[in-house]
Amino acid sequence: MKSNISQKEINSGKIIINLVKKTNPLLSPHSLKKIIPEYKYFLPHINQYGLWISSHFNKNKNKKYDKIIFLLNGLAASGKDSLYYEITKLAPSLLFKTITGTSRLPRENEKNGIDYLFYKNKSEFKKDITKGEFIEYIKRGETYYGLPKKSLELALKQPKPIIYCQIEMSGWKKLEEYIFSLDKNILIIRSFVLPYMTLTNYLEWLIQNRINDEITSRINKSGWEIKIAPTMADFFISNRINSNIPTLTYSAKTIVNLLISFLKSNKIKKFSTPTDNLKPTLSVVKIVESHNSLV
Repeated sequence: MKSNISQKEINSGKIIINLVKKTNPLLSPHSLKKIIPEYKYFLPHINQYGLWISSHFNKNKNKKYDKIIFLLNGLAASGKDSLYYEITKLAPSLLFKTITGTSRLPRENEKNGIDYLFYKNKSEFKKDITKGEFIEYIKRGETYYGLPKKSLELALKQPKPIIYCQIEMSGWKKLEEYIFSLDKNILIIRSFVLPYMTLTNYLEWLIQNRINDEITSRINKSGWEIKIAPTMADFFISNRINSNIPTLTYSAKTIVNLLISFLKSNKIKKFSTPTDNLKPTLSVVKIVESHNSLV
C-alpha cells in the first residue's frame, strides 16, 4: 500500500526539468502552460492574492460542509510550512494538524499523540502497514514515517473545522478513498505551492535551502511535481517570497478566506486583504501585474 512516489517517477522528473530549463519561465501557471498544457485550466482572480484556481473546483462553491480536509503540498523550499504557521497565527482556532506516525523513539520533550504517534519499534509499524492502517508511509534511512488512519479519525473528532494534512500528492488518492468511505459531509481541498521565481532561480534557492538533501534526487522530484501537480491540485498558491513585504500574510489571509467560505458553521470572520479594492479585470496579465505591485 506504499503510496510515496517510486524512484522511477522521481527520475522521470529530470526530463521535465531539462524541458523547462530551455525557456526558464516563471514557476506560475500562466508561464508553465506553454510547456505543460494542463496549467491552462488554472486562472487567477483579482481579489484573491496569489491563488490560481482550477475551473472544476468552482463546482463546490454553492455547497457548505461540516469539515474540510486541507491538503497542502508544494515544491521543496517553496514556503508551505511558513504558510501553515502564518495561517495558524492569524486563525488559531481554524486548523487541526494530522499527527504523523513514526517508528523512531521520542526525542527530549516530544510527546506521544502531540508531536508524533510513536510506535514501539519498526516491527510494530510494519505490522500496521500490512494491516492497511496507513494512508501513506515512507522510509527515511532506517526510520518509518506515515499517516495512520487513526490520526485522521482523531482529527475528525476535534472541534477545529479544518484538518490540515501535508502528505505527498501520490498519497492524495488513498486519503480521498478513505474519507469518501466514511460517508460524511467533508470537502477535500488540494493545493500546491509554487515559488514565484524562474526555474533557474528556484534551483539556486533549493540548493541553498536543502544543504543536507541528496540534491539531484530532490531536483528531479521537483520536476515530477511540476508535471503532475496540475492534474492533482484544486488550486496553486503562487508564493511571492519577499522579506520586505508581508506577502506571506497576504497569501495566508486569502487562503483562510477561501477555506472558510465552504464551511457550514464558521466563527471566523473574513480577513480584509490589499486586493479587496483592486479594479475588477479578467485579464491574467493585469491581475499578475496588480498582485506584483502590492506593497
